[in-house]
Formats: sequence, C-alpha cells, structure tokens
Amino acid sequence: MLRQLLVKAQAVGLAAGLSAFPVFAAEMIEAIGAVRCGDLQKPYAVEFLAPEDADVQASAKRMVKGSEDINSAPPALSLDGKRCSDGRCAFRAAKGQLYKLASNSPGPPLGRLSISVTRP
Repeated sequence: MLRQLLVKAQAVGLAAGLSAFPVFAAEMIEAIGAVRCGDLQKPYAVEFLAPEDADVQASAKRMVKGSEDINSAPPALSLDGKRCSDGRCAFRAAKGQLYKLASNSPGPPLGRLSISVTRP
C-alpha cells in the first residue's frame, strides 16, 4: 500500500515538473548540404550537429516566393554567438560537436530566412 502511494506521488511529481517547463525543440541540421527555413518575424536559429570532421560553410539567405532575395543586404548570421560577415561563416566542424547558428534579417517581414551548411 505504501509502495503504491509512493509510486503515484513520484508520477504526479514528474508530470507536474514536466508541465512546468515548456519544451522547445530547436530545428536541427545533421547533414552537410542541408537547409532549414523559418519565419522572418523573429530571429531564426538552428543547431548543426556535425556528422564528421570537415571544413564547412554556413550561410543565411532571405527567401521571397521561393527565390533568394538578392536586392537586399544578406541576413546577419552568427555561429555560437559570434557574428559572421556577409551572412556566411566558414569553420572547421568536429564530428559530434553541436553548433548554434542564428540569423535575422532587417527590413519588412516578407518571405523566410534560410540557413544552410555546405562544403566550401
């Protein structure tokens, strides 16, 4: 009887603890050559889990109606909190390492932000 009460109390505590903190799943890039896109209304961030040791380049683009917006300045891009120039970050990725890429775009909130990780 006491054991059942203890198990129920633990289950209730676990459920209460999980519901107190909302779960936010960041979009993940797990392959070199992959692209993820998000809305322009807020800064857009993805995590890149390096599948191998490699020289890679992360790029941010503003997409309008499915095409790259070449008439405006490239979106700002940062790698692990450090700003990159011209919407591009070249770096050496280590297998299994997680990198955070974040981008935002000035101007009107039309279209989408796209972040890609490719080989240079």
